[in-house]
Amino acid sequence: MKSFNVMRLNSSPYHGEHFAQIEMSRLNQIPGITYKSFKPDPTSDRLILITNTHSKLSQLPHGLLEKTELIVHSNSGYDHFNQDQGLWWNIPVIVGHEIRAQAVVEYYLSCLTTGLSDLPQHLSWDKSRNWQRPLIKDESILIFGGGHIGQKIYTILTALGANVKIIDPFIPGAIKNWNEIKLKDYKVVLICCSLNSTSHHLLNDAFFEKAHPELLLVNGARGKMVDEKALREFLQFNPKAFAFLDVFEEEPFSSSWINFPQVWKTSHIAGVYSALDEAIIHFEEKIIRDFLNMDLILFKDKYSKQLLQNKWVQGELI
Repeated sequence: MKSFNVMRLNSSPYHGEHFAQIEMSRLNQIPGITYKSFKPDPTSDRLILITNTHSKLSQLPHGLLEKTELIVHSNSGYDHFNQDQGLWWNIPVIVGHEIRAQAVVEYYLSCLTTGLSDLPQHLSWDKSRNWQRPLIKDESILIFGGGHIGQKIYTILTALGANVKIIDPFIPGAIKNWNEIKLKDYKVVLICCSLNSTSHHLLNDAFFEKAHPELLLVNGARGKMVDEKALREFLQFNPKAFAFLDVFEEEPFSSSWINFPQVWKTSHIAGVYSALDEAIIHFEEKIIRDFLNMDLILFKDKYSKQLLQNKWVQGELI
């Protein structure tokens, strides 16, 4: 029987009080698994590492990665792996974007419906029954990123009748760049792509110069895809524009956004929900059990869409 030591390198503040103990208890129930600690132990043989956005592979003790046979990245963000490509390339890295995808999609939909119209409450019967609101079916919407989240949002919004276009330079047939379209035709812009050299400051001065004056922008992906200085200037000159920001260039967000009336701020919570801890542990159990019981080639084939190596396209993590 295969046997491995499992080590989690970092925890996250959104985990519940007893997450670490529950995770350790559950993973230790897998035959052949010993969950040791949060501290990397370079003396251990045959390792499985559990990482998150704060994990820095380059800072691990010398020789530890040579003993690592699997990395379970039970986190949706993975752009920090860009700088360490040479360290993880020969180790299967399974990304847990499925854990948060539905929650992130619902975050975008909540922002969209809230941004388009407030739901009135009538404390007494309103005889006029008047509600002047736009409908999603009448909106033209741009989605930056055609991955698992962008595609799901696209499917939902097109089913509601909206005119939706995806911009993604890595998807055949998709619009490659916002310069190919007339931006002022699209009031709603949703950022759903990953952060890499092609998307850093994707929304910059040039973008906002051509954007709809009543732009409704939602960013629940990565803060550095938006040039915040350019966004602030755009909002100041376009009082009917609005932005929902869950991510920022620097987190926690700076005082420059405090009391800014055209920005609704949340604290990087788009993928957080009440059952998240259980979903993470369930994902880790599933991946580790399959890794123990399957041939490596079959394992990689089963998880091909979650394998980080397969997200490396044209020199970028997408």
